[in-house]
Amino acid sequence: MFLLAVSHWLARTHLGIFMRDSSYAFPAVEIVHLLSLALFGGSILLVDLRFLNLGFKTQSASRVARELLPITLGGVIAMSISGLLMYAGGPMRYYHNPAFQLKMVLFVIALVGHFTLQIAVALRTFEGVKEGFVKAGAVASLVLWFSIGFAGRVIGYV
Repeated sequence: MFLLAVSHWLARTHLGIFMRDSSYAFPAVEIVHLLSLALFGGSILLVDLRFLNLGFKTQSASRVARELLPITLGGVIAMSISGLLMYAGGPMRYYHNPAFQLKMVLFVIALVGHFTLQIAVALRTFEGVKEGFVKAGAVASLVLWFSIGFAGRVIGYV
């Protein structure tokens, strides 16, 4: 009920009205969202490929995870802000959309899982953890992120 009340409130704010009524605001924010997604998704892909020993083999997994962490964080922050702005343009439409609901549930799961793994590897707190666990986490991360992308594409068709 809380999210429903927030969605109703957001629809009536100046921001919600502006995003809904402007001819250019939504497309401009969507461009930022997609660029942020490319930055975020690219860094996740690189980290997960390293965890799977499919890339950056000359670099340690902890170094790749550590050096890409600021890019991953920056991308997710920009993507979240732009996503919230897009949501503000039609909160009730998104709130009741099953594809959007699935995307958000998967997003939270993937975000927690990926950052837990990436930060643990970056800080080398994974010492003693079997390599198979890191690889399984990378595979799960990739499956979740691709599922989120699929759900995001389906939003407009549901």
